[in-house]
Amino acid sequence: MMLGGLFGGSLINPQNIQDPFTSQQIVLQRNSEFVLRVRAGPDMQHLEVVDVNYERTPIKIDTPSFKGYITVRVFGFNGLMSDPCHPPPAQAEYFANGFSRKALYSIQVVGQFLGDHLTANDIMFGNYFDQRLPLPPFSGLFEWFMKRMDRTLVLDMKSDTPSATSPLFSTVQKLSYWNSDLHGSERTDVPEINNKILRELHPIDGAFDDKGRVAEYFPIKNSLNKDSKKRRRYFEKSSHRQHWKVKPTDMYAMDFYSPFVDVNHQCVRMPNSVVEPMPFFDGEQPLRYECRSRNGRQTFFIVQFELIPASRTRQLRARNSRPRREYRDSGYEREILDPPPPYSEE
Repeated sequence: MMLGGLFGGSLINPQNIQDPFTSQQIVLQRNSEFVLRVRAGPDMQHLEVVDVNYERTPIKIDTPSFKGYITVRVFGFNGLMSDPCHPPPAQAEYFANGFSRKALYSIQVVGQFLGDHLTANDIMFGNYFDQRLPLPPFSGLFEWFMKRMDRTLVLDMKSDTPSATSPLFSTVQKLSYWNSDLHGSERTDVPEINNKILRELHPIDGAFDDKGRVAEYFPIKNSLNKDSKKRRRYFEKSSHRQHWKVKPTDMYAMDFYSPFVDVNHQCVRMPNSVVEPMPFFDGEQPLRYECRSRNGRQTFFIVQFELIPASRTRQLRARNSRPRREYRDSGYEREILDPPPPYSEE
């Protein structure tokens, strides 16, 4: 659960909770002041801008610790891309058929953990922050409640570098596993979702569903399991996590998503239709997900959601296209400004 639960409103100013109009005003103001950008990579020194909702250009990671692909989807994304000549798709296929009810954003990772002597207990996934957080009163009570909901949650919210993490195997919503030497049957019609990954890796049948999304396909006690809740409950026990060996020849496909956290609009959408501003996410504090070893010595991959001030972006419109923004500090600005420009400034 990690900070997906913390973003449920309990760490937000109670006065705003009682006044939905005030909350909506704050959200609208944030949306006018900031533009979303997503970056990913093997560590903080090698983050690349993610082409959000593009299935054919996942971020590739190739380090001694991890080898694989990262794909990020955001419902209704209209933020910054690596190349302004390729704006985000008008609709992401991933969210089709009502799937946006389950996910407002998705972090998908497909690859191999290459470290030696790893177990499921060694791989942690969650939120990391670079500075102390302004926690409200009674936050300790809420932390206790969160740990009751997620028994594997490790919270360190009061330090100078706070974090909220859980074992990856017990927190991701979908997880598939197969040996990298095994391949599935040749697909005659490869879906758009995960098009590049399915064509290159040829995963075993069952690891991805017929739409191309990651499926639940994980063995538990020598029997195939397709129930994500069962797998997550199973790995709540540390003895089970320690027993599962993570080998360099193992291939994993995982999908982590949230139906409540709307990173595109920097808010939390509750089941009762209440919209609250997202805490701990602003122009100075990004929302960062990291996959690390439990001892902190290895970083496998990072996905970071960042809010870029709108004053540092430029509103652009392509011919016969919807408006988009370009980052002023981007290396593409000269290409945009030189005649004939592919976009006209609004």
